[in-house]
Amino acid sequence: MTRLFARIAGFFLLVTAATGASAQEQAACRDCLTAQEARADLASLYASLQQEHVDLFARRSEAEYDAKIAELRARISGPIAKPEFNLLVQEALAFGNIGHSKTDAPVGDTIAYVQAGGTIVPLSIVYRGDSMLTEEWADTTDDMPPGSRITRIGGMTMQQFEDRARELIAADTPRLLRAQVEMALPVYLHQMFGPVDALAVEYVVSDGTTRSREIAAMTYGEMLALQESRPVVKPERRASTRVAREMPDDIYYLQPGPFFATEEERGDGEGDYAIGAFSSFVDEAFASMARSGARDLLIDLRGNPGGDASFSDLIVARLVDEPFRHSSRYEIRAGANTKRIWQDREIDSDTLGGKVGSAIATAKVGERVAIELPSIEPIDENAFEGRVWLLVDKHSYSNAAVVAALMQDLDIATIMGEETADLPTTYGAVERFSLPNSGASIVYPKAYMVRPSGSEEVRGVVPEYPIAPNPIGEKRDLMLETALTQIRAARR
Repeated sequence: MTRLFARIAGFFLLVTAATGASAQEQAACRDCLTAQEARADLASLYASLQQEHVDLFARRSEAEYDAKIAELRARISGPIAKPEFNLLVQEALAFGNIGHSKTDAPVGDTIAYVQAGGTIVPLSIVYRGDSMLTEEWADTTDDMPPGSRITRIGGMTMQQFEDRARELIAADTPRLLRAQVEMALPVYLHQMFGPVDALAVEYVVSDGTTRSREIAAMTYGEMLALQESRPVVKPERRASTRVAREMPDDIYYLQPGPFFATEEERGDGEGDYAIGAFSSFVDEAFASMARSGARDLLIDLRGNPGGDASFSDLIVARLVDEPFRHSSRYEIRAGANTKRIWQDREIDSDTLGGKVGSAIATAKVGERVAIELPSIEPIDENAFEGRVWLLVDKHSYSNAAVVAALMQDLDIATIMGEETADLPTTYGAVERFSLPNSGASIVYPKAYMVRPSGSEEVRGVVPEYPIAPNPIGEKRDLMLETALTQIRAARR
């Protein structure tokens, strides 16, 4: 898919407002749920979340959630198409304001729509402060260049747009909400406005002139052709690539890539947690670092989607002198579905997975229990003893944000870059269940994890040295250049 879709980091989708169907629509409805089936699935969703979610009412009271579910139920007035119902389910999940509580179903519906030749409005954007700026060309004219500041979409002010998005996208904070909007705005616009031939956009160009235009919807192939014909200059960097190299002035650069096995690294029958190739990469990187005589190590986690701590531990353990733990507090809820998922897993009592498995097996159904995390021992081979710097941005997600918080709290590294949108104290370690009638897959967090410092502030990792993201249309990696300048300046 194009850059517009490849940047999707999660299944956080907007939903349409109406769910009822007219008599004519009901007669023509295919692949629908009856009103009874849909309401039963909503009841099942709510009951299961209360038993499985580690803290469903962390940010919404039970009374508020009761009222929300009742409102959604009342909106089902007859047979409802599954894609419409899937969006309704996502609205119920987004109401809790917890990013790891969501459904995969709506994004599947949207992708199927696109693959069948459906059109979407090709707006690719980034946020700079409170401003939404276009990042790519939206059509073949020069009227709305990249870097234009959008002020209205589909007749809504930006405040109205974000208020609506906040109701519909599962996100813990406004910053995480905006990060999700950045990832796939065309998808969200389709879910908010439905299939449209064009969408009205008002914007301000670089000279301060206010303009408006209709942005025509395009097929996937048309969007791909547009981006290829009108490329926007940007740094030649891929966050998914594993890079280890010497840099001038005794600085070593390490971009570990995702903390899971890439498709190329998985052997026959192996999945995301096939760690062999990553382990070899890290071993060679630290051996090369030792040979180089580097005084400073810069670890680049910008755009890192995260993954599993067993991968990142191979790096962190070479930077510490004492054993460490990832969290100051780790609690799980042993719901019936979670117990069923874990009942056949092998348990190694010395690992986090083993401790989680043991706790789930012995806890009562629905009980929330605390787990003492295992200590991770230092790795002496080619351990690095110089200064460590970590570069992050708003799209350093999941375990990448946790690693940044860990290294900050343990005073292992100095953090540079943008505040992360994802949270280091978070509800995570997700599991899944499916609704009985629609079959929608529901993702829920079974664990609550508190960063090593013990802070429960609902906020991302805040760098000691803030660095602005790259300007739109800039080929040089100015974030990296600024980080390197800071490292050199700190030696004086």
